Amino acid sequence: MPDMNTPLKILLVEDNELNQKFAIAVVRKLGYQIDLAENGLIGLEKFKSNKYDIILMDIQMPEMNGIEATKAIRQIEALEAGGSHIPIIAVTAFALEQDRKNCSDAGMDEFLAKPYKPHELEQKILAVAQRFGIL
Repeated sequence: MPDMNTPLKILLVEDNELNQKFAIAVVRKLGYQIDLAENGLIGLEKFKSNKYDIILMDIQMPEMNGIEATKAIRQIEALEAGGSHIPIIAVTAFALEQDRKNCSDAGMDEFLAKPYKPHELEQKILAVAQRFGIL
């Protein structure tokens, strides 16, 4: 069960409205805050101007896809003093082993295949939060 004294702030980068509504409902039910970016370019801008604990990143999006956005985030982090690292969970319908490798190579920390069940998203968020000492 999530620690309600530590509400995570999550950025959802997702272009599909149905997927947006589903993920937002799940994250809010867990008691966490969630912010939405409709594509990778908007997600990158929100990352630059806000503090998030975790990013949920779709792969296939217009403007800038999730792989490009993740690489850009990792480049920004590499230039920062202190070497921050925000956990990024790939959330995608592309679930082949090569897709997982592409996500990992881009700097994503976890992978969740669509469609997923609410408890699967919760488990990924909690696992990443614990692994990175956020919760």
